[in-house]
Amino acid sequence: MKFASAATREIDTGRAAAAIVSELARQLGQVARPDLVFFFAARPHMRTSGVIVSALQDAWGDSTILGATAAAVLHPSASASSRPTLTAMAACLPGVRLLPFRLKLEDFEQTPICLERWQNLLEAMPDPRLMLLFADPFTTPSAEMLETLDLVAPGLTVAGALVSGAQQPGGHVLTLNDSLHRSGTIGVAMAGNLRADVLVSQGYRPVGRTFKVTRAEGNVVLELNGVPALEALESMVSTLPRRDQALLRRGLMLGEAIREGEGDPGRGDFLIRPVVGLDHEEGAISLAGLVDPGHPIRFQVWDNTLVEDLQMMLLPQVADSPASGGLLFGSWPGQRPAVKQTGLWASDVQTTLGYPLPLAGFRGSGEIASIHGVSRLHTHTATLVLLRPQKERQRTPSMR
Repeated sequence: MKFASAATREIDTGRAAAAIVSELARQLGQVARPDLVFFFAARPHMRTSGVIVSALQDAWGDSTILGATAAAVLHPSASASSRPTLTAMAACLPGVRLLPFRLKLEDFEQTPICLERWQNLLEAMPDPRLMLLFADPFTTPSAEMLETLDLVAPGLTVAGALVSGAQQPGGHVLTLNDSLHRSGTIGVAMAGNLRADVLVSQGYRPVGRTFKVTRAEGNVVLELNGVPALEALESMVSTLPRRDQALLRRGLMLGEAIREGEGDPGRGDFLIRPVVGLDHEEGAISLAGLVDPGHPIRFQVWDNTLVEDLQMMLLPQVADSPASGGLLFGSWPGQRPAVKQTGLWASDVQTTLGYPLPLAGFRGSGEIASIHGVSRLHTHTATLVLLRPQKERQRTPSMR
């Protein structure tokens, strides 16, 4: 198994595509062709993705190609003074079977959403090790789509992201081989000699007590522990230290516990949802996402610890056999995605692991990832997918 990744700052799409192909070919060396190629294009190339596809197909016509446009792309070479406009990764995957697919708008009309489509995919690709998904946020009911996938394939490792950068429907471009699409979802199911580890770093810290949602309608929380939700929030905030109160004023988040009945949920055990409105008359709290009555929740503060969280999650990987390649997706807060203070660099992953991991990704409008065996749409997180052969032994860390 061999991966190669490349990035360029070139704003001319033809020259950018040529540079990417040349660098990927150089890193792959004598390998005949990659089995799978990803590319992620920022604004200078959002309207000209076809040029990139043509260059990749001219070089490796039989490879499976998946591409997406994004507000910003991620690569270890990125810095405050060097922001890539295009990044790509090529993978040679001996012993791995690939099944690329697209979910169309009519698939979302099924009840439950995508049920028949998921069933057909899993019949064609039994026992997948990983399902990668790239979705258009304007046309994909992501939460419902993932719930159905969990229903037909419980425990399946799922990862990916919602694409970003466009302000209206039809502005994003999803590429599947030689086809360009402006709606729906594309993906690839991967089976065989593959191990996929999905790490989700949230950068949020729970504060205050744990509440139970006792009444909710859609995305509106009406009651917590039997009292109006806003009253419960205000009472909790009054007990917090001043620093946490200040952090809450910068941005209020609600974390819904992913697993119930396993003690008091802590950091990393939540599905984070931004609070988008407070109704003082009704005492209600509106979220950017649905919430179910009966679930435990805790309010969250952003303390900008994405890097520290990711480093802690990567510690077991340091003692493991080196990963062959990785994909990184993020939607952490901040208006300037290339500035370190609002998130992390892809190079932070390499630094923590201690080796030059081939890596590519993008800043999306949400991340798709499995936590505790449940597939969910996350926001304001960093999601890292590490790929390596299944049949490798762990290495023994040096005692120096």
